[in-house]
Amino acid sequence: MPRNGFVLFLAVLTSLPLIQPALGATHPETPQFSDLQALIDSAEPYSTIWVAPGTYAGPIRVWKPLSLKAMGEVVIDGRGLGDVVVIASDDVRFEGFKVVNSFPDVAFEPAGIKVVNSRNVTIAGVRTERVIHSVYVVNSSRVTVMGSSLSSFPERSVNDRGHGVYLWYSRDVEVVGNAIEFVKDGVYSDHSYGVLVRGNAISRSRYGVHLMYSGKHVIERNEVRRNLVGMALMYSCGLEVRDNSVTENRGLAVSEGIFVRESCDVLIEVNRIVGNGVGLNVVNSPYPREGSVVVRGNVIAFNNVGVRFEVWASATFERNDLVENAHQVSILAVSTSALWRGNFWSDRGLQIGERHLVVSSIEDLLDRWPELWAFAYGPGYVALKMARALTELRPSVKAIDESPAKTPNVLNAVPTPRSTLWLLASIALTFSPLAAIVAVRRR
Repeated sequence: MPRNGFVLFLAVLTSLPLIQPALGATHPETPQFSDLQALIDSAEPYSTIWVAPGTYAGPIRVWKPLSLKAMGEVVIDGRGLGDVVVIASDDVRFEGFKVVNSFPDVAFEPAGIKVVNSRNVTIAGVRTERVIHSVYVVNSSRVTVMGSSLSSFPERSVNDRGHGVYLWYSRDVEVVGNAIEFVKDGVYSDHSYGVLVRGNAISRSRYGVHLMYSGKHVIERNEVRRNLVGMALMYSCGLEVRDNSVTENRGLAVSEGIFVRESCDVLIEVNRIVGNGVGLNVVNSPYPREGSVVVRGNVIAFNNVGVRFEVWASATFERNDLVENAHQVSILAVSTSALWRGNFWSDRGLQIGERHLVVSSIEDLLDRWPELWAFAYGPGYVALKMARALTELRPSVKAIDESPAKTPNVLNAVPTPRSTLWLLASIALTFSPLAAIVAVRRR
């Protein structure tokens, strides 16, 4: 072989590992590169980069259309220097990576994965640890976050963590099938539209799902449990909340399963709202008043308070099962116009007539002075409730169901726990937050 030809042959041979991604290779035999950013920079647009197992130094920036896929355990370590991964291009797929160690100060809003001004981005099967915001989507559209395990800083208080998925001025986003825990809010959507939140498990955070000034959200088939608040739907319209399990969400300053504030055209349907401080809290809604709040076909059970209205509220409640809530309905509003029809009330008992009246003179005191809830399950409260039948107190009517259901609408059988066990459980649920007092400031 001539000498010039031999040199050319060696040059081509040694460059093959570098040009393999440029040819759009999908065979998982790309050798490990210690500099992941160099690999990204050298790749041709729309190629697939297979990243070999190992730990790679961040931060990195994906600035062209690429598919990056991890082969086994691939860690991108941001070393506390800022955002760990920034995606600033359309048509990117980022799959299978473990992303750790963003800049640790929440005030600077760093992220494990930040998507900026991009379209058609998929983040799949990733795992985040010790980052502020796990996935932060900024001014982007058609973004999917799926099948990932997202957490922030478990040892910190909730206000010193970041969100699991943070949407800011974005639209057409899907958050599907993720496990999110130890964050501030599981999914936080601010000024975002056309969002699907489906099939996620969200726990041990402040709010499971938190909407602010957003619209057109479908929130369905999620398991939201053991947060301070399950869902906070605030200043948003066009919301469908369907077939979720919202359980055991309890705090001290806040303690609700689903909280609706100044929102409109809200449908809350076939959810299981069980074991929360307040099952459903409706405040200043619908807003604007020509909007609607419809609560249909839900199981609202074993909460301290089943349904609460504050300030003013209007809603339609139909075919729900209100089962063994310590306090079925609480009115803290100056004006309510709730319509109740076809609901099952576990405490209806031997009430005569077709209508069901929700009344309780003792609970009127709890509505007026909520701090008395700390004593609501003691012997004094029980004695007062028993004495109520012997007095001529005229309790206010909290709700009138013109056509109550005689049997549950949703439940096959109504749970009937022993009264003593239910009392003990209520005491435990009421005072358990005192063991871990968390100061929460609602935005």
